[in-house]
Amino acid sequence: MKKISMLAFLLITSYVGFAQDAPKLYTLPSPFERYSHYLATVRLTGAVPLSSFSDAYIDKTSFENYSISMEWIMRGPVSVGGEVGYSYFQKRLPRDVYENGEETISAVQTRTLTQYPIQFFANYHFLPKNATIQPYVHVSGGVSILDYTVYYGIFSDPVQKISPTYGVGLGSKFLFKRDGSFGADVRVKYAGTSFKNGYIDKGVASLNTSVGLFYRWW
Repeated sequence: MKKISMLAFLLITSYVGFAQDAPKLYTLPSPFERYSHYLATVRLTGAVPLSSFSDAYIDKTSFENYSISMEWIMRGPVSVGGEVGYSYFQKRLPRDVYENGEETISAVQTRTLTQYPIQFFANYHFLPKNATIQPYVHVSGGVSILDYTVYYGIFSDPVQKISPTYGVGLGSKFLFKRDGSFGADVRVKYAGTSFKNGYIDKGVASLNTSVGLFYRWW
């Protein structure tokens, strides 16, 4: 009996020691926290014209703004990436009389501005990468391809230019599931473009609020 008791004691002691020394794999951090990874986001944006752009040319809020971005989430709090977008502003004025060189015409004037911004950006995140809510600050810079067109009825006066563009903003990512691959991104951003032509003499400025869906992988 004593031998059986001693053998049972040794087995229990060995099991407890093994259980204490065995790695607890379920306590390992998420791969999204341990490794750098990638994130793709598709956005829909509402843009409010600001400053002289609103005062002199178009003061109507636009919801025809889209973008797609690719982001490299580094192991630290910083991520970098690129974003390509489309933005369209329009305003129609009542019929009026306009001078066009030596001609005087009566027409409905429609003002439009189309932009294709191409930007590099950096985000600084304040919370861990696997937190359900991940607030961040955003800075961006690049160029914008612009089409400035004023219509007088069916006649138009288009101008195309490439100009520097930049932006600063605040946002937050929201994971649908902790350690998951899908989520939402909400961002408020001031965007400026140093474009001057016709009615626009001090650049294009807008306040953009966007809602996006993202997918991340490693």
